[in-house]
Amino acid sequence: MSTTSDERRERLDEIAATYDPSDPNEQFDYWLKRLQLERILAWRAGSRMLELGCATGELTSLLAPHVGDLHVVEGSESNVAVARKRVPDATFVHSLWEEFRPDDRFSDVVACNAVEHVEHPVPLLAHVATWLERGGRVHIVVPNGLSLHRLVGVELGLQTDPLALTSGDTAQGHVRNYTIDTLLADVAAAGLRVLHWEPVFVKLLPNREMLSWSWDLIRAMDRVARRVPEHGAELYVVAEAP
Repeated sequence: MSTTSDERRERLDEIAATYDPSDPNEQFDYWLKRLQLERILAWRAGSRMLELGCATGELTSLLAPHVGDLHVVEGSESNVAVARKRVPDATFVHSLWEEFRPDDRFSDVVACNAVEHVEHPVPLLAHVATWLERGGRVHIVVPNGLSLHRLVGVELGLQTDPLALTSGDTAQGHVRNYTIDTLLADVAAAGLRVLHWEPVFVKLLPNREMLSWSWDLIRAMDRVARRVPEHGAELYVVAEAP
């Protein structure tokens, strides 16, 4: 059953109250944001960028030094307040993504850990495509439902289907788990042309069990992911409007 805009905003504020990727001692996503940044910078088209969702602004703060004109659309008012203090030079808009109507177009739209949260991802991506200037690109990162740690979980009997939503998924507001095939299908159905895809990191353990890992080990596991791309922890896709 579809939710109303007010219900979705209320749910986003609930998630915002418990999720903060800015502390590496509490959230392994702190490190994943740095790996996401590397992909985005390698494939960005220009310097006028829009970020879909910001949580407490961790990725926003990483993008800001590299982007001349950074805009953010975030559905949680509390997240906007926190991220605006961290990145005062960025332009923030409190809005649901589906309801956002920009005044101008962007060279790049960053949708990291975004489309797995929405009920109707294809219409959202088609909407996002209209925000791109000629030659502009959308950068998508989603958790991978076929991540090695999920396959290990099945072998241990912790879950019967690696694509099934776990309690952790639902706590963060995920409504689906993607594989590379289903993600590429949604991107194509939205009318976008895929330029490149690759994995981000390879994950064998739950996030909390990797908090003590060094950056060197994390980077090594990110390189290993390229050997098993369909089973990386996250999937990165960059696409453009034809």
